[in-house]
Amino acid sequence: MNEDQQDEDEALLAIYEDDPNFIKVADTVYCYKFPYEDNEMKSFMLQITWPKDYPESEDAVLDLDSFFNSHLTDQEKSSLLGLIEPHMAEWSGMAATFSIITHVTENLEEFRDLIKNEKLVERIEKEAVVEDKTSDVTRHDNDNRTTKGMTKAQKRRFYDKFGNIDADEKPRGWNWVDVIKHLSKTGVQTC
Repeated sequence: MNEDQQDEDEALLAIYEDDPNFIKVADTVYCYKFPYEDNEMKSFMLQITWPKDYPESEDAVLDLDSFFNSHLTDQEKSSLLGLIEPHMAEWSGMAATFSIITHVTENLEEFRDLIKNEKLVERIEKEAVVEDKTSDVTRHDNDNRTTKGMTKAQKRRFYDKFGNIDADEKPRGWNWVDVIKHLSKTGVQTC
């Protein structure tokens, strides 16, 4: 660690002394977690690594590849980093870790708008299909009925639980009822 890095390290530790979201991973690696109480799937952790010649000749390296960010797609990660990189030129040649964290904190809503949790939606739908297939085998044995995909109630619970998808972004037909299935359950008689 050079003298500028030691000075910045001392300043960061003094500033973020009581902040549980700030983590010093190694001498030149720092992480800051940006939590979101309403929906933790919109939280993310930014890792800032200082190269050997930081800050004189090299800029800090930003990374979102930690396990904490496993719910983010590669596209979301690159979009988040894309919001920071234009400002890196302003901070070139100076201690920028505090400036980076402050910039993200001040524009947090803009960053969270980029997180759509597409991986999570796909994974939960796949889990629901697998769960339905296993329950279908049992149902098929019991009463020779099988269903595919998520039921309306399952979809409603999913969207209530993960409230990260606005009404405009819900997939087409998310609340449709299978008419024939509904009529067979209600026992509507024909004349």
